[in-house]
Amino acid sequence: MATKLVARQVFKYGVYVLAALVVLQFFLAGLGIFSSAEWFFFHAVVNGAVLGLGPLLLAVIGWYGGVDRRTVLVTASFFLLVLLQSLLLAPYHMAAPAAVRAISALHLVNALFIFWVALWLMDRVRRTLPA
Repeated sequence: MATKLVARQVFKYGVYVLAALVVLQFFLAGLGIFSSAEWFFFHAVVNGAVLGLGPLLLAVIGWYGGVDRRTVLVTASFFLLVLLQSLLLAPYHMAAPAAVRAISALHLVNALFIFWVALWLMDRVRRTLPA
């Protein structure tokens, strides 16, 4: 039973780290735009991979710890949202016509949705998991 309690605590604090990593993504994108394009490597590859795969690990930990199903599924959905985030850039990278490249503008909209989901998860674990 103690291991399940530890798993719930790891899940809870992992959700907080996940939300901080989302904020870091925005910061790294800003550095890539306003400082040096080299920062886009960390935005796209390093932190993007952590944001894509980390929630899957968190979902497994939450499932093991007995976190409610909805919270675990929303956590796992982060992987799909991050995957969609990358796919939204495909028209831009393919040098498609301007009308098609406009789809890539949804990259920012999806980023805001990812941030909203992270905030929702933080609120949910704050209310439902013990301190």
